Amino acid sequence: MNNFEDLQKKWQNQSGVSATEDGFQSLLKSVKSIEQKQRTGNIVLTLTIIILVSFLIYVSGYNSATFMLGIGLMIGSLVIRIAIELFSLKRLRSINFSKDANTFTENLTSYYSFRKYTHYIITPLALIVYTVGFIILLPLFKASLSNGFYIYILCSSVVFLVLFSVFLYKQVKNELFKLKQLQMQEGV
Repeated sequence: MNNFEDLQKKWQNQSGVSATEDGFQSLLKSVKSIEQKQRTGNIVLTLTIIILVSFLIYVSGYNSATFMLGIGLMIGSLVIRIAIELFSLKRLRSINFSKDANTFTENLTSYYSFRKYTHYIITPLALIVYTVGFIILLPLFKASLSNGFYIYILCSSVVFLVLFSVFLYKQVKNELFKLKQLQMQEGV
């Protein structure tokens, strides 16, 4: 999120009168970059939902209540996560960049506080619900797949969960660092 640091420096160096058109366009470009990262995440989550729904239809899983519960939990957790990200994007877009540096900093601090809530509560819950849904499906996979393929699914899901958790941890750490910087700046 070097874009955020650029935004912060530009607003700190701005004169008390008003920002220039070039400065505003630069800020807007940086915010668009932040938005693009969130949109990319939503695209990946949406593609995952499409894959899960396709899998549901392909295996006629709608005939099994257990399968529907597992896949429903997985899809539901992703849908909620996408909704939170869309709401987050809406909050980011609502920040008024034409205000003074202090107002801008307060708005951005509020945004990152929301992201902190998202990362500490919503994301872990969504990950847990997704994992529970997957675990519900494991006995069905074991009964209907070859032993080798079942072990492959089991091992690859553990590897995916670990890699995803590391990625998520780095993302959360980066965003919380930015929030801390803003809060320290407001105290000055």
